[in-house]
Amino acid sequence: MRNGVNPEKFKGEVLPIFSHRVIVPVYIPNLKEQYYLNHLEVFEKFIDQLVKTINLQTTAITLINNNSCVAISRVIESKRAAIDKLVVYQENKGKVYPVLQEARAAAEPFITITDADVLFFKGWEEGVFNIFAKCPKAGVVAPLPSAGLAFYCNTAVFIDNFFRGKIQYDKFISDQDSEMYLYGMGNKALLDRSNRKYSWKERQYYLSGTDAIIGSGHFVATYKGDIFKNSTGFPKLKFKNGLEEDFIDILSDRKGYYRLSTRTTYAYHMGNTLVNDQIQEAYFVDSKLPGSFFDASFISSRSSIPFIIRKHLFSLIKKIFKL
Repeated sequence: MRNGVNPEKFKGEVLPIFSHRVIVPVYIPNLKEQYYLNHLEVFEKFIDQLVKTINLQTTAITLINNNSCVAISRVIESKRAAIDKLVVYQENKGKVYPVLQEARAAAEPFITITDADVLFFKGWEEGVFNIFAKCPKAGVVAPLPSAGLAFYCNTAVFIDNFFRGKIQYDKFISDQDSEMYLYGMGNKALLDRSNRKYSWKERQYYLSGTDAIIGSGHFVATYKGDIFKNSTGFPKLKFKNGLEEDFIDILSDRKGYYRLSTRTTYAYHMGNTLVNDQIQEAYFVDSKLPGSFFDASFISSRSSIPFIIRKHLFSLIKKIFKL
């Protein structure tokens, strides 16, 4: 039997409303194996800089602890005050499964999914949301130029704009930004294009009027939240090449959104290597956006051409015009 009335009913507390949520899956099982030796320092830099560069009143953090080791779990607990939602699994669930769980349930209109080895630079939210504001059909925006992924899950942007002359092909990214991308990814061949006259470093596809590079990856990117609504199914494996494409990346193109990225580098992929001092000195600065900044990004539209038709048309355009 219940005696009295629950006092919580009379407090009238207001729920915090966020415009943006950052989802971070973390799996660092130990710090002894060669691959994980530097991961404590890398993760500390990641979480410290993420918190410094967002406004916790408008941007919330969901951190997924995929049964990481005790040392990493202690770091997470030390940052508990900045983490809006902490999900703790008793075993590693991989990346795609727990991310889908959180992204599909999130109430925020924008969701950033990021690996826990990314170094965010000052102004990264501003750079990303400027593109959303200028291009209502943008569905995914990465905070670093991703020219080599122009064609990846990206039929809508080409079908909508190619014959309207809004897709440009020229040098739009500085050599410094290209080199930083290659250095962080640890693969100098990522911007090579042996079957074309120009490499991705020499020329890139970009969308006129938006200052946006065409293309986005998935180790860090910001998504319109409705991309995940009504999506179903989960992977049966924890890890497998192609899971992110099949369950996350393709969703934006199916719904008629564009995959874009910033012209300037606002994020660096540390991987399992400590960042050098030059990058720290240049980019380690607090930068927090006011809540009103997101307002201009809420206008949204999509390509009206069905996905199956866009797929076939895009294949023809690539072949005929040798994109």
